[in-house]
Amino acid sequence: MRVLFQSLQASNRSGTGSYTVELLKSLAVLEDGPELVCLWPKEVYVPAGCETVKWLQYPSSLAARLYLEQWATSRLARKYGSDLVHFPASVGTLLHKVPAVVTVHDLCYKIHPEWFPRTRVLYYNAFVGAGIRNAARIIADSQATADDILRFYDIPASRVDIIPLGVESRFHPANETDLRRVQERYHLPESYFLFAGTLEPRKNLPRVLEAWSSLGDVSPELVIAGRTGWKTDLTRFIKDKGYAQHRIHCLGYVPPEFLPALYSGARAFVWPSLMEGFGLPPLEAMACGAPVITANTSSLPEVVGEAALTVAPTDVPALAGAMACLAGDARMCKALREAGLQRAALFTWNRTAEMTVDVYKRVRPKTV
Repeated sequence: MRVLFQSLQASNRSGTGSYTVELLKSLAVLEDGPELVCLWPKEVYVPAGCETVKWLQYPSSLAARLYLEQWATSRLARKYGSDLVHFPASVGTLLHKVPAVVTVHDLCYKIHPEWFPRTRVLYYNAFVGAGIRNAARIIADSQATADDILRFYDIPASRVDIIPLGVESRFHPANETDLRRVQERYHLPESYFLFAGTLEPRKNLPRVLEAWSSLGDVSPELVIAGRTGWKTDLTRFIKDKGYAQHRIHCLGYVPPEFLPALYSGARAFVWPSLMEGFGLPPLEAMACGAPVITANTSSLPEVVGEAALTVAPTDVPALAGAMACLAGDARMCKALREAGLQRAALFTWNRTAEMTVDVYKRVRPKTV
């Protein structure tokens, strides 16, 4: 079986970009996996260990991506003899001349358009729905996302497959050398709560700050890691609220090689996102041995199971209570750490790739 994999989203440093790259890498080395022809952004190095992949490199600008997604992909699939096309970043094509699989990560933009720039909402509204309706099969990251797809689109449930994401092998408890290196690089305190992710409205960071601030100086300091996204001015917010700026460490974008140690050194990872299609950061944190506090909504309970403290994301006192619990209860932290490591071990990219190939086979059974 030959698959055209539309991976121009690989240049995105979000969870969607991680999914695109890690799934591609795992498919490329999978025993009895498909032949892969891959649309790839010119400015991004191709992954190591993918020597069998045929790379078609293009600019990843919005204009180039629109052209490739909506007009050129089917032509390229036919040119290279592909049995199907996989769109791994929610957006498919309006005109399918080759069977398509579309991975839909979430429908946050449709449920809460106020969280996103207007241009992004217009783009997704224009193309995600059509891609879903026209796809031979749809992959959802979670049951929560599958439920949202069926809620908004008139398609049979039998066309939707639920495939969870995986955790990269580099996410594991860091050794003392790596912990010291990250602590020195970012001037971290000995004990800290950690938030990591793109700074955008649905990540619920204002309530994290409010809950943390209510605990006073006896709590660990707060470390915030992540690139600025949209509709969030963190520096101004902290200043306007009068929070203790000397106890808040805003790191900005943290390169991937430093994330495992940053997770590992945290007293707890605090991530009460308002809505997620999957939510990789809590899983990565658990894989690194960090106790996790997250939301009890959308897909997050599916991801963390019983291995994290979950709270209603809009309940600031409950969030503060969970943070206070982990700040003062070493036994609870140890129990969550052990449970988190076991939970995270269940999620591998190899498993994700195998389940994805099963979907491919259901699209083109005669090629098996």
